[in-house]
Amino acid sequence: MTETLRPGAGPTPMAPKANLNVATAPPMLSPQNAWRVLCRRTGAQISRATFYRWVSEGKVCSVRLGVHIYIPWPALDELIQRCLEGERL
Repeated sequence: MTETLRPGAGPTPMAPKANLNVATAPPMLSPQNAWRVLCRRTGAQISRATFYRWVSEGKVCSVRLGVHIYIPWPALDELIQRCLEGERL
């Protein structure tokens, strides 16, 4: 049995790989760990569901790598400062 190829049915081209230097990339945290650090450093009682909602709404900067989501440390530090200053998100 032979297969016929339709136009556009071939493999999709891969996106070019980003030229990232791991040594200069900021450390990343999982949302669960970022939420724990936020609660400990601010003393606030922020529910995990609220933190995940902030991530999905873009109120917390996040990076998606495949199916995984990560929070950069600098973004978490900024969020901690905003919470300590009393800013509402």
